[in-house]
Amino acid sequence: MNMTQKKQDKSKIIQIWGDILDEGFTSVPNLLLRYRSILGIKPQHLSLIIDIMSFKWDIYSPFPSYTTLARRAGVDERTIKRITQDLEELGLLIKEPRFDGATGAQITTIFDFRPLVKKLTEERNRILGENSKDIDRDEGFLGGDKNVIRGGDKNVTGG
Repeated sequence: MNMTQKKQDKSKIIQIWGDILDEGFTSVPNLLLRYRSILGIKPQHLSLIIDIMSFKWDIYSPFPSYTTLARRAGVDERTIKRITQDLEELGLLIKEPRFDGATGAQITTIFDFRPLVKKLTEERNRILGENSKDIDRDEGFLGGDKNVIRGGDKNVTGG
């Protein structure tokens, strides 16, 4: 197999990013990008959400330390704590202390984004419901934007 054939066999994401993906990557739902302003998510919130989610490897909520998050973002821990507090106040995040079993000391914080997922789902359903009402009144409402409203960026990501 020559080099051209080998490159064509790789997935699109590998073709785009190449070997840097060997260190892993973090998936970001398109609905998070699409509805972030509706939910009050500012750029610093989105950046931290993505950074925290880069620590999610299984069904459990991630628990990186504030120190690690601050170092990666190039800010102090107070900034990270303030941003997570903003996300809590927006009803998008639940923080729980994580303790060392042997000493009982708090070692990190567990970041639970189930409220964010719930709000994104509710927003999607709300918008789909509004669009279906518009379709009932005017069958041609969606026109050429049907994929943007209904399927969004599925074609971009191959999903």
